[in-house]
Amino acid sequence: MSTNLQAVVEHLRQALASRDADAFTAVFAGDAVYELRFGMPGQPRRFEGVQAIRQHMKQGASEGIARLLSFDDVHTTVYETTDPEVAVVEFEPEGSAGGTPFRFASSLGVIRVRDGAVVSYLDYPNAVGAAEAVGMLPELAAALAPVRPGSAKEVAARLIEVSAAGDHEAMLALYAPDVVIEIPFAPPGVPTRSVGSDLLRARVEAVKGLWRFERADAVNLLETADPDVVVAEFTLHGSVTATGRPFAVTYVMIVTVRDGLIVHSRDYGNPMASAELMREAAGA
Repeated sequence: MSTNLQAVVEHLRQALASRDADAFTAVFAGDAVYELRFGMPGQPRRFEGVQAIRQHMKQGASEGIARLLSFDDVHTTVYETTDPEVAVVEFEPEGSAGGTPFRFASSLGVIRVRDGAVVSYLDYPNAVGAAEAVGMLPELAAALAPVRPGSAKEVAARLIEVSAAGDHEAMLALYAPDVVIEIPFAPPGVPTRSVGSDLLRARVEAVKGLWRFERADAVNLLETADPDVVVAEFTLHGSVTATGRPFAVTYVMIVTVRDGLIVHSRDYGNPMASAELMREAAGA
């Protein structure tokens, strides 16, 4: 294994032991790609660029099970490959959770290093091991409970997925022909209520090409007492086509689903951010 690769792996080990997301991503190239191969349902799986990767790492360290883990050290098993740029590394943290000691294989990373920087990181985390370490296996099992096919939660998750991918046809296919869409915080010029998928298609076509979405994060799907209704919170990241300026817009949607299609949606977005985005995209 090359000296550069060895140094990067050791840097990652030390940064992981100190739970320092800034230090962990300090050795990532600006255009690095991080892929979460073993992720929770609905969780974003791919992050492009060191800033997006750093944000994901910080969010992961401060939320959920990870925040309950205290590391004393991290052990590694490194597998060299015939590719001089690639190492496969098993990370095994040792520490405590609520006073109970643990040591478990937390993740496997397939790491590609070029010119002393990580350009690709494939991460295979062990969520079950982490949940067991903090005594939260029942909560993890509940989170992994299967979603009914065509349920409100499944349809909302699919809507976010295809919206982030910029797949307009797949998005439109999720709406019933007589769908009612309400936008209580609509910016000037946007109707607060529309009926029918034809009007929705016309609205989508009117702004098509003005910006492009690239990913979604901060996804939270809240089921309600009505099994046909789900509340979806998420942030879409993208860029203005003409200027390349990046943006992030947060939404909350109250979605009603019947027979696998959205029949009603109340969509809430930041009206100032939406108006600014439309003004820049139209005037650029």
